[in-house]
Amino acid sequence: MGLLAFSVSVGVATYYYFLGLFISSVMVGCFSAAVGIILFLQYIRVLVRAQTLILACICILLIVSSLVEGSVTGQYFYFFAVVVVIPVVVDYKQSSNLEVGITYGVVITSFAVCFYLGETHHPFETIPAAVSRQMLFSNAGSAVMLTLLFSVAYIYYEKQHLKAILHEKNNAIAARTKFLSTMGHELRTPLNGIIGALNIIQDEYPKQAKNEYFPVLKYCSNHMQRLINDILDFNKIEADKLSIHPVEVNLKQLLVNSTLPFYSHIGEKHLQLIVTIDPKLDAFVLVDDVRLIQVLNNLLSNAMKFTEKGYIKLVAACSHITGDSVGVTFKVEDSGIGIKQRDQEKIFESFGQVFNESTRKYSGTGLGLTICLRLLRLMGSDLLLESEDQKGSIFSFDLLLERPAATTVEANPVVTDQADLNGLKLLLVDDNQINIMIAKRMLTGKQAICSCAYNGQEALDVLACDSTFDLILLDLEMPVMSGYTAIREIKIKYPHIPVIALTASLVDENSAANLIASGFADCVLKPFQPQHLFEQIRKYVHAGAESP
Repeated sequence: MGLLAFSVSVGVATYYYFLGLFISSVMVGCFSAAVGIILFLQYIRVLVRAQTLILACICILLIVSSLVEGSVTGQYFYFFAVVVVIPVVVDYKQSSNLEVGITYGVVITSFAVCFYLGETHHPFETIPAAVSRQMLFSNAGSAVMLTLLFSVAYIYYEKQHLKAILHEKNNAIAARTKFLSTMGHELRTPLNGIIGALNIIQDEYPKQAKNEYFPVLKYCSNHMQRLINDILDFNKIEADKLSIHPVEVNLKQLLVNSTLPFYSHIGEKHLQLIVTIDPKLDAFVLVDDVRLIQVLNNLLSNAMKFTEKGYIKLVAACSHITGDSVGVTFKVEDSGIGIKQRDQEKIFESFGQVFNESTRKYSGTGLGLTICLRLLRLMGSDLLLESEDQKGSIFSFDLLLERPAATTVEANPVVTDQADLNGLKLLLVDDNQINIMIAKRMLTGKQAICSCAYNGQEALDVLACDSTFDLILLDLEMPVMSGYTAIREIKIKYPHIPVIALTASLVDENSAANLIASGFADCVLKPFQPQHLFEQIRKYVHAGAESP
């Protein structure tokens, strides 16, 4: 801006000189000299903010010009360019509102003074009418060009600024994702050993599981797992790496199963759990069952946390049903402490939780409702709240679920023991000895035959001696040879053996798709519940046996 003002003023001073306007020429020349001195002082770092001084010099020049020339030359048109350049001069992103207001006030006042003096004061220099018209057109044209130039430059640099901010944000998200992925792996690995050991004790040593400290360990390990999962889910949502994957399920059965784990916990608090499911929802629909259960579990857990007496109610009502879709309204109601009107927006903020004397004893990340809200928006819905202080809360949302084209249901399904792995021959590959010990004990406890390897190369050596395994459980991060490298060799040499990835790393949609593309049948995240691992093993062993 300073260089442009200096260049234009030198040109204008020269132009005035050739027009014979010596007073105006000297006046503009003095301005050029002042701007030149200011720029030089800034160059040698004597001045820090030269822009404000240059802006002040421009305002003074235009006021003096109105005294020298009057208003007929149109020098006040330059104030339009001055107004446009103010955001650059003041840097409104870092300046206070007062500073911005004062700057605009000074410029507007200078414009008023310039116009008033030009109209009322007799000019010091007599300018012929033809010359004044020529100066009017040249000043107006120059002012318009400067205004456009400053506007384009301002827009350009604002875009560059926004791009830089977006780039920094993306880098920060990528760094945070990498950090959380690494920390998630480091936290989940020992947690997998803790949860696994507790499940083994509960199954094999029921007397020890009745010890008063065992439920404490069980609760703390499960609570820590939920906290880690909440943070990792939130990170995936923030990085826009979480998507919805609808599958075909019986909605009523899904809702019944999702509430079963809450009965014992709610019974311990002497609360009443009321589940009301519309009979019309005993139908097959397409929904992301994992994410729907996650939303309902979060809402029920929240209700249980903040309710000391009374009831917790889950209601699923059919709003409409057609041949193609089912509309469902879900409500989770409680008789807990409620939420004040002024605090209701806060609870949906990331890491936000309302703190007062009633809630200080409740711990949590403050991410549960944020995750619910984000997941529901991915499903095309929203989370609504009705609540009053000390009068309970009602969280509700609506879902429009598609119905599958056709559903085949077995008339007399065969009931099998989903935990029985009798006779299955499995190869377990993991570099962590605790994970190997826990997983092997779980699997052999269900009559599976387990062989172990501690890295990908050892797994290939075992397979070279015996390739009759029904399934391979393969960790991803291992020394010597990782699971990513080992899977390529396994699928080339032993394509008939299904391989399930075991990992404590953060797995999003893209990385899961890459795992499948590289040859894995599926992925099981650590820490896992034994039943989930057993079901996955049976699923892919049977799928392999049925394939031609």
